Amino acid sequence: MSRFLSASFLPIVVPLAGVAPLLGCSTADSGTIQIVTDTEAGTFTKSPAPTALRIVAEVGDAGLVLATTQLPASTIDLGQLSETSTAVSIQVQGLDPSNTQRVFGASLPLEYAALAGQTLPIFVQRNGELARLPGPLADARHAPTLALVQGEYLLIAGGSDTSLAKTTQLFDFGFFTALTSPPVLPLVPRSIALAGTVAWLIGDTAGTYFDFSSSATAALTLPAGGTFADIAGGATVLDSSGAQYIVGATRVTGDATDKVLKIDPSDTSNAGYPYGNTTWITLTAPRLGAAATWIDGIGLVVAAGSTTAAGVEHVAPGTAAGLALSQFPADSTVGAGAAALDARHLLLAGGFVGLLADPGVRDLDLGCAPSVGSASCTTTTSWGELPVPLGSAQAFAWAAPNDALVVGSEVSSGTTHVFRLSATAATEVPTRVPHTNARAAWSPVGSIVLFGGANVIESFTP
Repeated sequence: MSRFLSASFLPIVVPLAGVAPLLGCSTADSGTIQIVTDTEAGTFTKSPAPTALRIVAEVGDAGLVLATTQLPASTIDLGQLSETSTAVSIQVQGLDPSNTQRVFGASLPLEYAALAGQTLPIFVQRNGELARLPGPLADARHAPTLALVQGEYLLIAGGSDTSLAKTTQLFDFGFFTALTSPPVLPLVPRSIALAGTVAWLIGDTAGTYFDFSSSATAALTLPAGGTFADIAGGATVLDSSGAQYIVGATRVTGDATDKVLKIDPSDTSNAGYPYGNTTWITLTAPRLGAAATWIDGIGLVVAAGSTTAAGVEHVAPGTAAGLALSQFPADSTVGAGAAALDARHLLLAGGFVGLLADPGVRDLDLGCAPSVGSASCTTTTSWGELPVPLGSAQAFAWAAPNDALVVGSEVSSGTTHVFRLSATAATEVPTRVPHTNARAAWSPVGSIVLFGGANVIESFTP
């Protein structure tokens, strides 16, 4: 049976109702899109205010406009939407008189049929600003470990408060609400990798598998060549195929290390690792407080965190050892964040050198090697300095050129700041509430989320 959906816009709710029967069906299915906002953020009222609302079905990189109407509106007719097995993300876009998008929200991927008889909440917020997701959450732990579970849930675990470190929070981006009874973990996770609902929980001296769907646990051993202590506290970097890399060198406390644990959930060739095969990667030198990210075609990129090693090295796809990029001199920055600007440019932002000085925001051209004849290129381009030095920084970039975000906290006070970066300026993005030692991550709906030191999650969309 085909599904017939129409929609009406009210300040908070966009109902979807069947408009006509088809192919002998006596009734049409219906559903509701509920627009959820941060009530104090002025989502639809702040200047420049949106004057039109557009509903888009996004499939991969392609978007199908379902409807556009002027605001205020009583009805948005989405026409006839046939049941399909193709997963789409429903987007809500608010446009100003110049057709510039000022407001945005998106759902998780779903089939149209899944809307029948259901209410689909979509969190909608101002572009380029922070907004609070529905809450509050049960705690406000500092320095949490964040991860995504099954492409739907934000996992909040670990943290610096030992009384909370084994407890978790799970925020559901399908319904934009926190789960009421999240599980307690068997150990304090310093690092986490995930495949579906099964997590690799990495502690200082031990590790375990933990299944979030059943709370079942199983012993986790590591292959020869490294220990839990070599990687505990390291950030987890994902590549484009779904493999994950726990990079011990990114931790900002403890011993310097050259170890990276690669976990490939798609590789089930080793019966000893039923949730993905594990292998060790060795960097060219031990590092502490390094930055790491993945760049397609280049591989795992690790930068800074050493007074003697090359400023940047990379691990090519399919290899097990780092390769120094000698055109970049040693970089002692501790706690910087890294993000790929494009297929050859690496952004480094935040961290500190010496007596807590900001090292500056830098665009590194990894394809530039003047020593071998590319004299016309520039290895490092400065984007200027941050207004305050940030420790434990994380950097995020998106499709727009010369546009990025850095999240980090002052080392002395722990106060968290968010700066939007361009090649010419760093502009602070005010948080809705004060955060302390917060962490950030990409969300399942394409926003960047922030949590720590306050019992709310904040969200940013470019």
